[in-house]
Amino acid sequence: MLKIVGAIVIVVGAIKVWFELNVRTQANGGGRVAGALVAVGLVFLLVSLLPGLLPFEIGISVLVVAFVFIYRPDIVVRVSGGPRKEWSALHEGRELAVVVAERGGPKIAAGDAEISARVAGLSAFETPLTSRYLALVRRTILADPDNVSLAGARAELAEADAELRASLGARPVWERPLERRARGEVPIE
Repeated sequence: MLKIVGAIVIVVGAIKVWFELNVRTQANGGGRVAGALVAVGLVFLLVSLLPGLLPFEIGISVLVVAFVFIYRPDIVVRVSGGPRKEWSALHEGRELAVVVAERGGPKIAAGDAEISARVAGLSAFETPLTSRYLALVRRTILADPDNVSLAGARAELAEADAELRASLGARPVWERPLERRARGEVPIE
């Protein structure tokens, strides 16, 4: 009976740990495949800790792989195909807003070749979920901030931004540093 209770506690604990690790993976842009890889990492960890199940050399290798899957969500995301397009679109849209402000505002930034290229490159992040957001970023990012005719578009952009942010499931790892940059603070390395 004690073994059954112990097994149930281990399984419940592993599921709880997976949920926490999956949030970290989502914060790095991971989707379902990354979440599955984290689950595989947890299984590898449990298997490597069972005495006598694997030869020592294989057990150590499995343990190392498990630790990478558990402690490096950025690597898991890269291995699983990279960040979700929704995560990347939101990052690029918000970072463009900060870069435009850092470069002197929309009037000056409109002539910046790098910013123009980044705005043109937004199409790489197009999905049904991001298309509205990206269209609004393109429409407002280099527009005159005093143009009252775009107030509705800016409000709609804020709404689309919030919807896209909510779809990620976790606070992106880049959000706090980008907010600090937007306030003019020196980023913490």
